[in-house]
Amino acid sequence: MSWQERFKREFIQHPGEHLLNLGITGSGKTQDLIWILDALRSGAPEETILWNDAGKSNELLLVGQFGPLHILLPEGMDIDITSDSVEYTKTWFTDPADVWRSLERGMINILCIEPFIRKPQYFTPVITSIFSRLIDMAHDHRLPVPLSIFYDEFHRVAPGKGQAYDSKHAAFGAEIQYNIETLRSLRVRFVASTHGWTKLRKGVRSSFNWFMINRGGSFTSAEQPRLSRYNKKFETLENNEAIIAFPDKVFTDIMQIPYYGEGWHYGSVHYSGKITPQNSPFIKKKDDINRSDLQTIKDMLLKDLMNPVKL
Repeated sequence: MSWQERFKREFIQHPGEHLLNLGITGSGKTQDLIWILDALRSGAPEETILWNDAGKSNELLLVGQFGPLHILLPEGMDIDITSDSVEYTKTWFTDPADVWRSLERGMINILCIEPFIRKPQYFTPVITSIFSRLIDMAHDHRLPVPLSIFYDEFHRVAPGKGQAYDSKHAAFGAEIQYNIETLRSLRVRFVASTHGWTKLRKGVRSSFNWFMINRGGSFTSAEQPRLSRYNKKFETLENNEAIIAFPDKVFTDIMQIPYYGEGWHYGSVHYSGKITPQNSPFIKKKDDINRSDLQTIKDMLLKDLMNPVKL
């Protein structure tokens, strides 16, 4: 069996398998994620897709070359797309659960919220509320599974030590860590990327069994002894090259990833609006924050410290 056939059978057509794309900035990670999206759309058409829009380089238009887009926007924000090749509809939400209730099979769902967040202290309450509802609804079997969630820079959701914006951000990483294996069994997968192995929370990164490695991707010998032996090889990859490591740490050959172009080749995207405590139901104003909230954060951090992950 070729590695292409094995990858299709054991990853593309096997819901719930998490994959982490690792490489430095400019190493081709976006093209890798598009390559996987292309493979899922053709090899597992029943899979529901959610792509997180980071608002970078009009990549939304590149994603739109693989199917009609269903763009999910917070109430009060908007997006204007100028393109002859992208078909899209828009849905607005106020309740974070509505993100997951609104997912459409057959379309590429786009979570468009990060482009409207300008301050790190606003990122935490918005993203944590949305992904907390994902976890709840997955456990309640209220998601259109199988579901693949594409998230560039996943360390922003589950930050490693010293990477969190604030204590609540760090505490939410523990919630993701606690649930990521269960999400796998519930046929919800993350296809995620990060700039560096240790930028991602330790207990979360250990839950990824599949790796797609670009130039500059590297592993620690303590956690991934077999993969870390090839760090120097990974350093020499070209921007259009990648290596897939299977769960048993068997490698593919060096792959030539197709160049899908850049988003700006297909038009332009303009975002309107800015999330603030005054216009977002996800962000509490200072006078709304109470001791119960602070104690919850403290309890989660203490639990995390008292129960370190053993690898």
